[in-house]
Amino acid sequence: MKLLDDANSNHVELDWWVEVTTTQPNVIYYFGPFASRQEAQSFLPGYIEDIEQEGCQEICVQVLQCQPTELTVEEQILVASG
Repeated sequence: MKLLDDANSNHVELDWWVEVTTTQPNVIYYFGPFASRQEAQSFLPGYIEDIEQEGCQEICVQVLQCQPTELTVEEQILVASG
């Protein structure tokens, strides 16, 4: 299992999360936590189906060990004005 070192050299075990990135809207969704990669992967079809039904496009899915601070992150695209 992956461990994260913090400034005090304490080890924190990270949970498994499903990260779904979409465009239209430009959003990152996190689903979890899960105890294992296999458990997270078993839920992927349902998450993908839900996201597709919402009309999201360009869906990219990853199973990661992490600790998201937000479950839904809306990405802002900055447009430079000329």
